[in-house]
Amino acid sequence: MSLRAWWPSVTWALLILVLCLLPGSELPSWDWADLISLDKPIHAFLFGVLTLLVVRGMVPDRSLHVSTKVLVGSVLVAVGYGVAMEVMQELEALGRHGDVPDAIANTTGALAGAAYVRWRSIRQRSAGSTKVV
Repeated sequence: MSLRAWWPSVTWALLILVLCLLPGSELPSWDWADLISLDKPIHAFLFGVLTLLVVRGMVPDRSLHVSTKVLVGSVLVAVGYGVAMEVMQELEALGRHGDVPDAIANTTGALAGAAYVRWRSIRQRSAGSTKVV
């Protein structure tokens, strides 16, 4: 496992860090209806992609076989990071507030990312390919 294989997931995690910890005053002001409709899908997307990239870091050769252990580990990394982001948003200096629905959206995205990897693995195996992600 090379460090180079981890660059995409580390870069994505840093992007999430910046987006989640921007001071509240730096965020664009949207109508609440717009914010509610976009907020949770964006969280799910960010952490779904993080899960995919962590899998790639753990299986850099893009091999067809992605074990359950790798998938569970990837989800745990993404969910742990998502929960940490919500906890850090509670820092008063940031003017942000973490919440449980965001953590649930983060978790949902991570699980969806793992489900996608598993689906691709099964699909590619049945097609005779040797690469998944």
